[in-house]
Amino acid sequence: MDLPPDMQERVVCSIAAAIKYEIPANILLAVAEKEGGKPGQWVHNSNGTHDVGSMQFNTTYLKDLVLASFEFVRMK
Repeated sequence: MDLPPDMQERVVCSIAAAIKYEIPANILLAVAEKEGGKPGQWVHNSNGTHDVGSMQFNTTYLKDLVLASFEFVRMK
């Protein structure tokens, strides 16, 4: 099955992240599909935060994500 280039990028990136962070790829793809964002996209919210990227994570959680990534790296 042929996929458009933007969809190929999403699938390849999701599989790589799934392997690296030990998360099921189908879950990552489902979240990205549901959120419908695009890589590099920042959507301004009325509360002053932004939803970022293809998975549209909210900037409110950036500090938590950074701390979690340090914890994850330290555990490896």
